[in-house]
Amino acid sequence: MVEFLDKASELAADTLGSLFKPKYSKLGFPLLNSDPVLDAARWAGFEVVEYDLPPYPLRTAGIIAIRMMSFMFFTSFVARLLYYHVATKSQVLRYGCVGGLSAVLLAWPIVTGMSGCMMLDFWRPALGFRSSLLVYDIFVIRTRQEIDSWNFARFFCGLWAFPKEEDDIEERTKAEGFKRNARIENAKGYPKVLVEGIIFLLTLYIIPPYEIAKDLPQLKYHLYCDALGVSILMALALFGDGLLKGLGIIFNVEMQDMFESPLSTINIRLFWSHWNRAIASVFHRVIFGGHKNKKVSNNGPTKSQQIAASKRVRELAQAKRKTYDHLSETEAEHSKTDDEEHDRRAKKNGLKMTPTKPAQPQAKPAKRSPFLPKAVAAVVTFAASGIFHEHITYSTMGQADGMNFLFFVLNGLATVASTWFRRTYPEINNKIPTIVAVLLLHSFFLAVVPLFCNIFIKTGFFIQMEALKYEILPVNFKTRGSFIYIFGK
Repeated sequence: MVEFLDKASELAADTLGSLFKPKYSKLGFPLLNSDPVLDAARWAGFEVVEYDLPPYPLRTAGIIAIRMMSFMFFTSFVARLLYYHVATKSQVLRYGCVGGLSAVLLAWPIVTGMSGCMMLDFWRPALGFRSSLLVYDIFVIRTRQEIDSWNFARFFCGLWAFPKEEDDIEERTKAEGFKRNARIENAKGYPKVLVEGIIFLLTLYIIPPYEIAKDLPQLKYHLYCDALGVSILMALALFGDGLLKGLGIIFNVEMQDMFESPLSTINIRLFWSHWNRAIASVFHRVIFGGHKNKKVSNNGPTKSQQIAASKRVRELAQAKRKTYDHLSETEAEHSKTDDEEHDRRAKKNGLKMTPTKPAQPQAKPAKRSPFLPKAVAAVVTFAASGIFHEHITYSTMGQADGMNFLFFVLNGLATVASTWFRRTYPEINNKIPTIVAVLLLHSFFLAVVPLFCNIFIKTGFFIQMEALKYEILPVNFKTRGSFIYIFGK
């Protein structure tokens, strides 16, 4: 009798559930009965594990997002007020404003605490740390004339976003003879953002929960961590570039891309110069004094000026990337730069990679500077990035085990070693086949990537993102978690 009642109650619950079950996703798409990705994986012979997850806290995420934007606008207003009415009175007050604002931005994630929405908790310390450095950039490094040319929207973007530098825009305008529309330029980035979003959603299927990951063989664990590294890249590019382009469209300010196809590179130094350029540029500009002070003529360009300026536009991006790790000026006089070598290999192997400046003949080769001071500066840059990531993980997940710091220090040492070999043995370096160079690069990453990814797996950071995936995808799910053994069980 009891068994009969249990079955009857289950049947009644299923019937009622089917009556009130939503037929459309939160984005308005008709719901599918099953996940086509999981169906395809099963059809291909991969083992699939499904498990349940708590719903993603969408309401909390919306509240936190509004609070974050409010804080960002408020601090921008206060910073602009302090810049014009306090910092201009004396150097002591100027540096006092810098210290006070930076302290507030660094304390922001500590005071607000963890909300439970890990992605937003991740962005809060990341933005606070970066903007605390940009306060110094605005108050100390940039000229009063430049800041006076900014309206509030440009000031806000200069403090919180990644806008294209005005001199870069002027160089491009000189080269082309007209000024591009900032909103259109930002909108052009959304097809790339869409692709990044699709890849990100697909990688979520092959990220193991900790309960599975802890029992995986060592090699397979490294492989899944490598897949997680791709997912992290896609997530940062998706949310970072997506939000930047959106702000750029709203404020009519042209934004730069956070990433420049790092997976298409052939050596470790070039990989990191194409990685998170938003933070690399800040480290270079603020910590190591890599700012510039140029004046651009207001006269209309002649044809020869347009050609020269066009070359200059191509040089700017390469020049910035080259100096982020301070190693470029240590290259041998007769060797090619990383970007030139990258292009040579790409053409030879028929690869389509990031376009960069072609090699230019030099009448008189510049004398290379000592390697050791620059190598130390490069390692310090990576160490600073490691501290930055430890700060983020502690503020996001309540843990900081030092593994992120070790990961970046090892990458700094590898970058220095790679540059030293290239500098010392340029002929041998040029003879290394591209496929060998790529395999060496990704073999190194495969070896060290768990140092970076362990904490994300242990805390379930991307498993929560999987719960968000099931709020977005138009599939009628019984469970919110799934994992495909893409590399075998």
